[in-house]
Amino acid sequence: MTLLLDICYFFCLLLSLPVLIYKSWRTGKYRTDWWARLGRVSPDQLQWLKAAPREGRIMLHCVSVGELLSTRLLVEELCRQRPDQRIIITTTTDTGTARARAMYGGGPLAEQVCTLRYPLDFSWAVRRFLNAVQPSIVVLVELETWPNFIRVARQRNIPVRIINGRLTERSFRRYRLIRPLIAGMFRSIEKFGVQTAAIAARFTALGAVPDRIEVLPTMKFDTADMVDQVPGADVLAKAVGLGPQLPVLVGGSTGPGEQDVLIAAYRALQQEFADLRLAIAPRKPETIPQVLLSLQRSGLEAVRRSERPDGGAAPLLRADQVLVLDTLGELKKLYSLAMGVFSGRSLIPLGGSDMIEVAALAKPCCFGPHTYNFTDVVELLLHEGGAVVVHDAGELQRQVKTWLEDGAAARAMGLKARQCIVARRGSSQRYAQELTRCYGC
Repeated sequence: MTLLLDICYFFCLLLSLPVLIYKSWRTGKYRTDWWARLGRVSPDQLQWLKAAPREGRIMLHCVSVGELLSTRLLVEELCRQRPDQRIIITTTTDTGTARARAMYGGGPLAEQVCTLRYPLDFSWAVRRFLNAVQPSIVVLVELETWPNFIRVARQRNIPVRIINGRLTERSFRRYRLIRPLIAGMFRSIEKFGVQTAAIAARFTALGAVPDRIEVLPTMKFDTADMVDQVPGADVLAKAVGLGPQLPVLVGGSTGPGEQDVLIAAYRALQQEFADLRLAIAPRKPETIPQVLLSLQRSGLEAVRRSERPDGGAAPLLRADQVLVLDTLGELKKLYSLAMGVFSGRSLIPLGGSDMIEVAALAKPCCFGPHTYNFTDVVELLLHEGGAVVVHDAGELQRQVKTWLEDGAAARAMGLKARQCIVARRGSSQRYAQELTRCYGC
């Protein structure tokens, strides 16, 4: 089975090579860390591993930025409980790897946390990687199960756990097509911590042992900052020309084409609310040119954040100017300045964007109907009156108009959303306590 998988992986990699080369040329992805993807650990990382105690080593795998950020408090709690704790954080994507290095490459946890690239699932790459890392336990965040990795880990008596488990209905339907392979992996997993009872049922249907499943709310509830003021937001506002007298509609993590809906709604709203301003934060950098082109065609001037760095004092944005957030790590600041938020990648079938951060900031939020990546959070917010679904520019316009006309109702919606988050916090501490109790980590 292992040899067959290796052969399949090889031919899949060979067939996808033209796509990888094209994406590397267009976006810069897949250009680096290929030795690491093949299981090699750098000399500096090896030195850290050799100096660290072998007992109680936790390997915490986060696919990308979202999973990585959700584990922040868990990592902090594990390190607080044991000053000699050593955690190896692995990531798959380029953005996740860069963010992990930024979070743990320096600061108070640098001595306890090492960041590595997760290997491709070739059996020889997995063995090379585990030979170097030698974890006491492997903890997979959300899902990300690979057959060779799990098989090799279990051959070495390394327990594998899933925490913050998430499996959408869409992914569930796909996994059912390869249920024999999935069921074999799931039977090898020692325990599952999953976000909802519905997700638990999906895991069970795919072969997970029911007695090994525990339901705990998502750890993203724990890491969301319940604040009204975000550090650096005032500096951002000053640099780009957003004054307190200007209500701002923020389109956050938008996908291709959604800027046209925001622009249409903004143009219509300006006829009644001359002080309203619009800010668009595309989810992916490669879509920024599309946003700029749409603004140009609509007769609006794009004000790019990258061209107005901190330290300046720009004049207030004019009604014909739209802020485009083309920098990384500043979306929370922008959300904190908003009078209302549209959460993107939801008017098109891309699964939506995480709206927990918006809810924690107590901002009224709306999103489109395509939110299958966040079904449970969406159902919670809608049930409690903490968010609204819109389907087009007209509905977005009417919803924002409602917020502008009744600020108290808008504020109440935001507070309801925040309370949904507050009531479900605590999973990170529960996971930390269990890891420490059961594995001596």
